[in-house]
Amino acid sequence: MASDPVGDGRQQRPSCRLVALDGNGTLIKDDGVSVSEYTREVLGRVQDLGIPVVLVSGRSLEKARSTLELVGLRQYVITENGVRAMRIQDGHALFELWLEGPEAAEPLRRVRSGLGDVACSFAQLSADGGIIEESHPWLRAEGEPKDVTRKLFAHIVPDVVQALGTGRRCAKCYVTVESSMDFVATMKQIEEAAGEGWSVRQIKQLLPGGTTNTCEVQSDRVNKADGLAALCKALSIPPEQVWAFGDDANDARMLQEMGWGVRMANHLPGLAGLGDDVTSRTNEEDGVAAYLEEHLLAAAAPAAAATATATATATAAA
Repeated sequence: MASDPVGDGRQQRPSCRLVALDGNGTLIKDDGVSVSEYTREVLGRVQDLGIPVVLVSGRSLEKARSTLELVGLRQYVITENGVRAMRIQDGHALFELWLEGPEAAEPLRRVRSGLGDVACSFAQLSADGGIIEESHPWLRAEGEPKDVTRKLFAHIVPDVVQALGTGRRCAKCYVTVESSMDFVATMKQIEEAAGEGWSVRQIKQLLPGGTTNTCEVQSDRVNKADGLAALCKALSIPPEQVWAFGDDANDARMLQEMGWGVRMANHLPGLAGLGDDVTSRTNEEDGVAAYLEEHLLAAAAPAAAATATATATATAAA
């Protein structure tokens, strides 16, 4: 597919062989669950062209499954902010980068110490199904939120930090400070305590109904961009031919390092100026689908028509 000049003429869109989509705030609406029929139809048409559409999510595979099924994504998914790149059909991992338990435990030990008398609760994503502390407020919930919590975190332990010393392979940890009256200030304390090499980001949509006073703590060694690059290598697709869409800080490297980075119209201030383009619509307005329809599907239509004409001509001559 030929390159398409961008509106301001500063660059050209490269041909697209893979579309990479962040979940919340990009593909998914603000309720953390919904995707429109229009978006599903557009992404189906992109996949029908033989172009993989890959969800690149901060969520675990267990949490991402519902989105994959809802949207109709068929081939690959990247989970836990880049820890795993997997084939959807059979769950085969094409790439994995788990942290060893003792490494994951150190920032959590510092966070708990740094918060002093302020109680905090940990829920850790891990290769063996996730672990959560028995005193965690999420376990006091009723109905669907509690059911989802138990699916995401199969193992209940007295202390996550101690449990990580038993050799578990880990992704990120969710830190909840139930009593915080100013969680922005609390996150600054958590970030300072976690230390260099660890990123902190607020999480609002992990559980049904939302997630209050919670942030994730993740190693900077794990990033969506690395998981996506590893998937590209496995599929023999040059990163230069990947169109990546995102709205949040954990999408920054992906937008910068792939061939065409597109930030959402509703992106957070920290992404200002990153990537190569911006959607004209927000996630609530099907921004990804509108962009792909205008710049990818519209460009593919003439080529498809020419191929159909050539096929019909050859058939008639035969």
